[in-house]
Amino acid sequence: MKTIKLEDQTEGLKCHICNQIIKHIYSLERHIKVVHEGHRPFVCHCSKAFATREQFTRHTNSKHSLAKPYICEMGCNKAFASYSARSYHHKILHEKLKYRCPWLGCGKEYSSSFHLSKHLKKPHDLLLQVINTIQFLD
Repeated sequence: MKTIKLEDQTEGLKCHICNQIIKHIYSLERHIKVVHEGHRPFVCHCSKAFATREQFTRHTNSKHSLAKPYICEMGCNKAFASYSARSYHHKILHEKLKYRCPWLGCGKEYSSSFHLSKHLKKPHDLLLQVINTIQFLD
């Protein structure tokens, strides 16, 4: 384990596996266990495992809770265990799709730039690529 100076003049520890700089020894030990050894001591009855109690609690509350106090306000009346789950539902299903694929003839639309960027990484039909190339040459 190598101690190195960080930019803010505090010392840090370097992970010998991935070279990530971590400030505290206990954080480095946890990093190695969780990231590199896959240590996940908190196991749910659905077989998902988590590194921290907080992650486990968040999972059980959002996926297995019978209480779903967050109701969609757009008329579909779907219920959710968390505010963030309802917000995600609203964004995906009820907001206008703002992000459109620029490939001529594709027309796919998404509610987030993240999902559009994932779509754009997929190969488009060669004909669409030829049409787009010609369009840009004009």
